Amino acid sequence: MHKIHLHKNVKAILLMLFISVILLTPMLIHRTAILGIDSYFQLNRVYEAAMQIKHQNFSFLNLYSFQQSGRIVNETYSPLAGYFFGFLLLIAGNWFKFEIISSLLIFFTAGISVYAALNKLKVSFKASIATGALYMTSISIYGYLLGGNWRALAMALVPLLVIPMVDFYYANWSLKAMLRTGIIVAAVTQMQLVTMILALPVLIVPFLFGFFRSNQKLKALLNGVLAAFTALILSLNIILPYLELAKNNTIVPPVAMQLDKVTMDLIVPKPDRLDLTVCGFVFYIAIAGLIMFWHKIAPITRMISIFGIIYIILGTSLLPWRSIGQHFINLQNFLQMPIRFTLIGIPLLFIGTVAMFIEVAQFEKRENLKEVVSFIAITLSLISAGSFLVTLNNRVKQYKDPNVSIVQGLNTIDENAVVGQYKGKQLHNVTDLQPLLHTHDVSGLITSVDRITPDYLPVPVADYSKVKFYGEYRQEVAEQRRHYQHVVKPNGVLELRWQGKQSGERTVPAVAYARTKVIFNQKKLDNDKLKVTPAGSLKLNQKQGQNVLKLQYVPAKATMLGVLVATFSWAIALIAIVVLAIRKRTQY
Repeated sequence: MHKIHLHKNVKAILLMLFISVILLTPMLIHRTAILGIDSYFQLNRVYEAAMQIKHQNFSFLNLYSFQQSGRIVNETYSPLAGYFFGFLLLIAGNWFKFEIISSLLIFFTAGISVYAALNKLKVSFKASIATGALYMTSISIYGYLLGGNWRALAMALVPLLVIPMVDFYYANWSLKAMLRTGIIVAAVTQMQLVTMILALPVLIVPFLFGFFRSNQKLKALLNGVLAAFTALILSLNIILPYLELAKNNTIVPPVAMQLDKVTMDLIVPKPDRLDLTVCGFVFYIAIAGLIMFWHKIAPITRMISIFGIIYIILGTSLLPWRSIGQHFINLQNFLQMPIRFTLIGIPLLFIGTVAMFIEVAQFEKRENLKEVVSFIAITLSLISAGSFLVTLNNRVKQYKDPNVSIVQGLNTIDENAVVGQYKGKQLHNVTDLQPLLHTHDVSGLITSVDRITPDYLPVPVADYSKVKFYGEYRQEVAEQRRHYQHVVKPNGVLELRWQGKQSGERTVPAVAYARTKVIFNQKKLDNDKLKVTPAGSLKLNQKQGQNVLKLQYVPAKATMLGVLVATFSWAIALIAIVVLAIRKRTQY
């Protein structure tokens, strides 16, 4: 019998897929879907993208989701990723299958990204796979499944930043390397812009090291600009729509958070959370390794490890985050949570630490030490995976418990959720959600429960201290929308219809941006003269009888051109990646 010989990259793909499936077994066995604190916000975005694709009705407005109030959310937050996941929803057919497929994809991407990064550092196969598995079960990644945190998509790609770090440090200014850098940066940006902004120093420092040591400074500068230009072109679909909204409107930012309340002290052991304890263990191992073996470690490996350690520390309460937040108020809206630094630091810490000890083994010319490193990495990944599976199984059990309310299941409060009916039955408990999560009518989950999130609303004054946006939006939109008929028309037109009992001013559950075309009872209204509430809801003079409000967003030509250029450029980039991968595969 002939043995089947697979290239190590093929083996890595198969192993990462297998591990990803294993991590989802509690949900697969119980056939139970779960939701988290951010799930409704993200699922609204996914549903919107799916419906726009299905009906070929593309618009900046969220036509089908977010209470159909004329808001713009998808275009300000990972639009291409939203369309990709919307396409996945259409393929999956229901929310449970979508959750399985999307989670498997994120787990797999995280694992294979770590494998690719360690491959760049010439780390052994076993250690690379084990480290990838360890990262898959870290809080940076499982936040998507347990909390609906979209940043996990960006975190799944963050390990790939190690590849341009290595290229920069060793002064690899080749066209291929710089284009690859631009694509990697743009890919992380597509998933979450904030993550890429916070991670930017990990690229700037090795670039400066390589630049000043290089004899090809002009080439380094020109090709570095090419990498930045590539990333910029591929990110125009995110940057331009947001700039257009920010320039022409006062929009509600993400809610400000007290920075010192949302740190993560991974450096403190947590017996009840073994996955976090494993991260803390690696943190101290990394510091000890740097102290003990500094001269036996490649400079770029030191740099990766140090960045991991610094980012972990930045996310802890060791820093005076309360004072920082008081002096830099906008950080409370932009950064929100210092733990974002921790989440970026975890993959750098894992990659740097494993590469460090593999290099020590090579320096000492002790092959058995490499096996020890792989053994420890595998052991830690098994501990972390076990901890994650227990946590996931407990969450699944929670969603099978009829005593758990929907609000509890979403990890929110009553004021931030409006729970309605499904097929005439009032929803109460998380068990009531399971039919909505398994039915092919994916609209049921979106229309039956509203999770209040006023982000990106156009308002007169964006000040949470003056306006309770959550409460106002709940009263004016979420609680009122069911009294209106919503009709989506071609060309991105959203209609609201209602019967007025008498003529006079009425607050309507709809908002309008500066470039929103507003037609009320067949008359185009001047946006500058629109009357709105502090939460942005329109105040209109209704007539007795039938009233019709039409909303259509008309983006600037430059913005639309940028979106089309970015989308077309991504199509070319993806085709090129596939072609190069196939050509490389034929060389095996």
